[in-house]
Amino acid sequence: MPLIQVSVPAGSLSADQKTQLVARITDVMVDVQGIPAVRQGTWVHVNEVPDGGWGRAGEVTTLADFQARFGAR
Repeated sequence: MPLIQVSVPAGSLSADQKTQLVARITDVMVDVQGIPAVRQGTWVHVNEVPDGGWGRAGEVTTLADFQARFGAR
């Protein structure tokens, strides 16, 4: 069954947001496969990457960088 891995900056999602993310991603898998039983076997792993653990274009990116670029939440 499916395993979906999502990586986010540590501290960027609340517990409620992670709950919503897991539920919605699971719903998408069920919709795409068209088999309701897929729900029971779908795993969603939310990877929280430590601050400074991201890199883009050869430079380290922090949560503050993400927030400045995409808007704080």
